[in-house]
Amino acid sequence: MRVTGVSIAGFGGVSGEVDIDLDADVVIVVGANGYGKTTICNAISWAISGKTTSTQGPRNLYSKSGTTTVELRTDFDGDDVVITRSLENPGETDAKKLRAPLRVRVNEASLRGADAEVWLRQNLAGTDTNEDFATLAQSFVDSIYLKQESLREFLTGRQDTERFDAVASMVGAGRLREFADELQSHKRAWVRAVNQADSALEGDRAKLEDLAASLSVLETEITKANTAEVIGRWQTWSNDVEALGLVATTEAKEWELSESALTKLRAALNQERSTIEQDEAALLAAQAELNVPLPESPDDAEVIELERQVADLTDQKEQVEHDIQLLRVAVGEADAVRRQASSIREELASMASILLRHVADSCAACGQEVDPEAYRRRLESIANETENAARREGAELQRTKLQAAEKRLGELSLQLKTVSDQHRAMLEQRASAQAAKEHRESRVKEILASFSDDLPDASAEAGSEIQRLASELDRVARRKSQIARTLEAGREFDAAASLDSSKTRRDRIEIESKALRSSLASKEQDIADRRRTNDVATALLDAVKSDAETFVADRLKQLKPLLRQFYAAIDPHPTFRSVEIATRQFGGKHRLTPMLRDDEVQVDVTEPGETLSTSQANALAVSLFLSFNLGFAPTHVKSLILDDPLQNLDDVHLLGLVDLLRKILPHRQLIVTTHNHAFASLLARKLRPVSEDFRTTYVRFTKWDRNGPGVEQWDVPAETSPLKLVAP
Repeated sequence: MRVTGVSIAGFGGVSGEVDIDLDADVVIVVGANGYGKTTICNAISWAISGKTTSTQGPRNLYSKSGTTTVELRTDFDGDDVVITRSLENPGETDAKKLRAPLRVRVNEASLRGADAEVWLRQNLAGTDTNEDFATLAQSFVDSIYLKQESLREFLTGRQDTERFDAVASMVGAGRLREFADELQSHKRAWVRAVNQADSALEGDRAKLEDLAASLSVLETEITKANTAEVIGRWQTWSNDVEALGLVATTEAKEWELSESALTKLRAALNQERSTIEQDEAALLAAQAELNVPLPESPDDAEVIELERQVADLTDQKEQVEHDIQLLRVAVGEADAVRRQASSIREELASMASILLRHVADSCAACGQEVDPEAYRRRLESIANETENAARREGAELQRTKLQAAEKRLGELSLQLKTVSDQHRAMLEQRASAQAAKEHRESRVKEILASFSDDLPDASAEAGSEIQRLASELDRVARRKSQIARTLEAGREFDAAASLDSSKTRRDRIEIESKALRSSLASKEQDIADRRRTNDVATALLDAVKSDAETFVADRLKQLKPLLRQFYAAIDPHPTFRSVEIATRQFGGKHRLTPMLRDDEVQVDVTEPGETLSTSQANALAVSLFLSFNLGFAPTHVKSLILDDPLQNLDDVHLLGLVDLLRKILPHRQLIVTTHNHAFASLLARKLRPVSEDFRTTYVRFTKWDRNGPGVEQWDVPAETSPLKLVAP
C-alpha cells in the first residue's frame, strides 16, 4: 500500500477543508510549529487505525460544520482504495465515547464497519490474521509512523516487556504471543476450576462420612430394637401411662410397641402436662393475689372517737347559735334606749341653757312668778334620766359579745366540717377494705372450686385460703413431676418404635452413599484428567513462550546487520558504536532491551536512553525504527511517516539521517515533516527526482488561523541548486 493523498475536514488543527496530494516518492512538509504538520500525520494514522495522539480526540475546536472527516487515498497493488472515517457523534464531550466507524472503497466496491475492518486488517497484515484491530493499529503506529514525541519512547518510555510485545507483533509473532496469553488465561481458569472442583469435593467427602456415621447408628438401633428387655420395659411404661388415667383401658389387651402407640401415649402425657401447667399458673396467680396486702381498715375506737367529736361540736355549734340570737335581741333593745337617751340629753341641754340665761324670781317673758324649786326638781329628774341612759349605753358591750359569738360559730363550723370529712373518709376506707377482702375471698373460692372438692371451706378460718392453695400447689407439682418422669422414661423407645422407619432410612442412606461414592469417583477422575491437561498446557505454554522468544531472537539476529548499518550511517556515539537487541525471559514474561557496546573494551550499556545524550539517543531510536520497518515489514504499507525527526538532532547526526533516508528510497515512500526550512531544502536537494517515474513534492504551510493552515504545494525539479545547511 502507498499513500496517494489525504482530505481533511474539521480534524485537529484543520477547521475547514484541506486536500494534500501525497502521490509522490518523497513528500516534504515544512511549516512553523503549530501550523498543522502533525495534523496531517495524525490524520493518516487516524484513518487507518482509529487512533490519534491528541487527548481531546480528532475534533477541531473551531469547526463550524461540526463534522470531522478524514479521507485517505491509497494505492493497493494498482487498486484505488479510499479509507474514510467520520465522527458519528461530534458533539460528545468525552473523547473516549467518540465513535468513528470505518469505510473502505475498493475501486467501485464499498465496505463499512466490521467488513471494512476485516478487509483492512487482512490487507495490512498480508494474511488472514485473527489479530484484533487494536493490536494491528498499534503495530502500524510502531512500524510506520515515527511521531516526534515518541523518538525516545521506545528507549525510555516503555518497559522491556512492552518493547518485546511491540517487536513480536512487528515480526509476525504477535499471534503467537496472543496464543500464549490466551493459553495462560485458560490455564489460570483451569487451575481455578480444578481448585474449586476439588474444594467442592471436600463437601461430598464430608457428607459421605456423615452418611456412614448415620448408617452405623441406625444399624445399632435396629439391632437393639427387638430385644426382650426393651419389650418388657415398654409394657411396664405403657401400663404406668394407663394408670395415670390419661388413656382408656385396653381391655386386657397389651399395648403393642409401635410408633403409633408411642405417639398416642406421648400425646396424652403432653396434653396432661399442658393442663397441669395451666392449673399451676392459675394457682400461682391466686397465691400471688393472696400475698398482696389488703387495704388497711380503720379501728372501731377511731371511728367512735370521731363520731363523739362530731356530736360534741354539733352541740357547741347549736349553743353558740342560741347565744347569738339572744345577743342580737339585746343589741336591738340597747340601740332603742340609746336613741331615747340621746333625745333627753338634747332636751336637758336646751332647758339648762334657758335656765342659765333666764333663771329669776319671775319669768322674763310673761312676768309670771317662777318657782325655782320646781325647775330644780325638773333638772334633777332629767339628770337622773340621763344617768340611766348612760348606764344603758352598755349596748356596745353586747355588740362586741355578738361579734365574738359569730366568730366562734365560724370556727366551730370549720372544725365540724373537718371532723365530719375525716369520719366519712374513714367509713369509706372501711367499706373499700371490706370490698377488697370479699373480692379476694370470692376469687380464691372461684379458683379453688375448680380443683379438689375435698379441701376445707375457704371461709372456715383465717388463713384457710393460703393453706388450701399450698395444698393444691403441692398436689399439682407432684403430678407435674410424675408426668415429666414418665415422658423422659419413654424416650428410650423412640428407636424401637420407629424400627420400620429406621430400616427405611438405612436403605435410603445406603442408596445415597452408593450414588455419592460413584459421583465422587467420577469427579475425582475428572479432576485428575484436568490436572493432566493442565500439565500439558503448562508444557505447551512454556514451549510457546520459548518458541516466541526464539523466533523473535532469530528475527532480531537477522535484523542485526541492517540495524548496525543504519546506526553507523547516522554517525553514533564515538565509542559505543556496536548495537544489538537482547531478549530474555524473567518472571514468566519476555523482555527486550536495546544494548550498546564498546567492542574495544567490552563495555555494555543496557539502558541507552539513560546513558546517551538526547541527540545520540534519538539517532539510535531512528535507527531502530527504520531497521524494524525495512527488516520486518510488518504491514503492506510501503510508506514511512517521519514527523519532524530533526528535533534534538545535531548537524552530524542530521546529515547522516539524510544519507540514510536516500538509501531506503527504493524501498519506501517517505513522508517527512519539519519546521526547519534549511533541513527541508536539504531533503529536496538530496532526495530530488532521479528518473522520470520518480517524484518529490514539496508542501509548505504558510500560515495558520481559525480556519486552518494555508497550504502551498509544488513538485521538486530534477535539478536544484546546491543549498547549504544553515538556519533560515
